[in-house]
Amino acid sequence: MNGLTGAHLEPGAVALVGGGPGAWDLITVRGLDLLRQADVVVTDRLGPRALLDELGADVEVIDVGKRPGAHSMRQDDIGALLVAIAREGRRVVRLKGGDPFVLGRGGEEVLACRAAGIDVQVVPGVTSALAGPAAGDVPVTHRGTAVAVHVVNAHGDLGPADLAALADPGTTTVLMMGVEWLPRLVAQALLNGIDPATPVAVVQEATLPGQRQVRGTLADIEQVVAEAVIGHPAVIAVGRTAAEGFLRPEQPAAAAEAPEHGSGREAVDLPEHGPASDRSPAPVLIGCSHGTRSREGRDVLRALLRRIAAQAPGAVREAFVDVQSPDVAAVVAAHARPAEARTREGEEVEAVVVPLLLSLGYHVKDDIGGAVAGRAATAAAPLGPDPRLAEVMAQRLVEAGLRDGDAVVMAGSGTRDPEGVAQVEEMARLLSERLGREVTTGFAYAATPPVADAVAAAREGLADDARVVVASYVLAPGHFHDLVAASGADVVTAPLGDHLLVAEIALERYEAALGA
Repeated sequence: MNGLTGAHLEPGAVALVGGGPGAWDLITVRGLDLLRQADVVVTDRLGPRALLDELGADVEVIDVGKRPGAHSMRQDDIGALLVAIAREGRRVVRLKGGDPFVLGRGGEEVLACRAAGIDVQVVPGVTSALAGPAAGDVPVTHRGTAVAVHVVNAHGDLGPADLAALADPGTTTVLMMGVEWLPRLVAQALLNGIDPATPVAVVQEATLPGQRQVRGTLADIEQVVAEAVIGHPAVIAVGRTAAEGFLRPEQPAAAAEAPEHGSGREAVDLPEHGPASDRSPAPVLIGCSHGTRSREGRDVLRALLRRIAAQAPGAVREAFVDVQSPDVAAVVAAHARPAEARTREGEEVEAVVVPLLLSLGYHVKDDIGGAVAGRAATAAAPLGPDPRLAEVMAQRLVEAGLRDGDAVVMAGSGTRDPEGVAQVEEMARLLSERLGREVTTGFAYAATPPVADAVAAAREGLADDARVVVASYVLAPGHFHDLVAASGADVVTAPLGDHLLVAEIALERYEAALGA
């Protein structure tokens, strides 16, 4: 059984075997040798599942594969399962897709075994981070073009290192488990200055009979993937080697010429110019929001920024004052040179920070004000108050099912700044005018009255069948909207969100800041 490699699996021991990217014949010889010795195989959804059909009838197969949105077993429970089976004196192979230590959580399973005193060995596998692009004809490195590879777990937001890799013409970035989140990834990349013309390849079911691949650029890959109905499992490769025809000698213009000398960073053929999106003569519009840990909230804000970008005269970038990165001061510094004393008349403005905030307060006056101070940059006014925001809230109230007898409370996020409080109260007056009924005001944080108190006050004297409806004067889902939703109201509207009128206001604030 162990004649191929000499590898041996003792009773009561565990072997974590990297099964490779999917095709059964891409498992390592050692991995196959240990698999043939197993009494129990604990397997994933991905990897060489065809090999399971070749196991003996006496081998128990336990499927713990995780599927998007439907995990069959928690990771802690998988570790406990491996320990429990090994303690029965059986030989256990944990067959994992790819390589156990490349986004495979293999380290956690090794720790679980060793903490329980179980002998465990690890067999490396061919990771799909490399094999997936290769199967799709994408070399992740190529002399003179790409000298580094950056692998990303693409379930969440891209981090600073990920964005730096995407911006580096000498790096190929591989996004794992990201096809479901492709719109989010593309939006964040573009709003952080990654060139829309950057090539992208997406390979689905790499190395398997159903393999398909598509190519495009950051500007159009969402549409390309949607039209081709590409789904998971898929690997996304971003960089110059992902370009259509890169490895076709009949199209030499598509591939970089190999340098005469060197093979490292010094040999990379760098583009002569930066991203086309940064070469507009118009000042950069920096859309600065509070920041949120809510994935839904981040998606809404980026959708709004992309709506703004579709109409803006120049580049649009994202920035934040809290929770998320990049910080507004860093973004301003990247796009506006130092300027000791700048006026609109005397100095060219290189960046305009448009607060995606609804009223004045510390973040507008101090965070954003401090970011533009001493730079060839200026700050626009916040989005509110504005009658168009009343129109958006009126639409959200209709969507929520507002009835004639209902009491309406408008809930702002809150501020300690008296000017900001006055602006929220003015916004409530505009909403009252738009609805033709009384609207009272509450705040989720800092200011008074709290939303819950405003809801309780509005409930007094209502008819039995009437309700208290809260109009959420918050831009996107997140912490402040959650506070509003917990106010005890019968109905709470959705936030303002990605709306064409909100984008229109933001663009007007940008133009006004430039004196247009």
